[in-house]
Amino acid sequence: MPVNALIIRALLSYFLYYGDNFKIECPTGSGNLMNLFEVAHELADRLTRVFLRDDAGRRPIHGGADKFQHDTCWRDCLLFYEYIHGDNGAGIGASHQTGWTGLVASLIEIFGKVDAHAFLRGGRHDLFKPESKLA
Repeated sequence: MPVNALIIRALLSYFLYYGDNFKIECPTGSGNLMNLFEVAHELADRLTRVFLRDDAGRRPIHGGADKFQHDTCWRDCLLFYEYIHGDNGAGIGASHQTGWTGLVASLIEIFGKVDAHAFLRGGRHDLFKPESKLA
């Protein structure tokens, strides 16, 4: 998770420099071209989906813990584990502290506040002002 956050931050910085004209293929081999803001947003969405329910109603972060997947008292209690399994998205390690997975909240906030054009206009400094609503 921390490396992902650093990559997203770097992509946003490069987007401020290159703007909307510089595009790369994302995902690789798809033929779909995106600017660097869109690529950062895609990576953030992939990290966020680990915490969201899939079509079967299961959250990848809960892995095989049936109590957290199905019990009505527990299924909406999200745990922020130390690490996330790279293949299936299950939380591993300590769950009593936010650890690195807590960074997903910042990603949700950033991409919920701003779109690519507003980010180019306001820059990174306006993004974290409490009164800022750039979208």
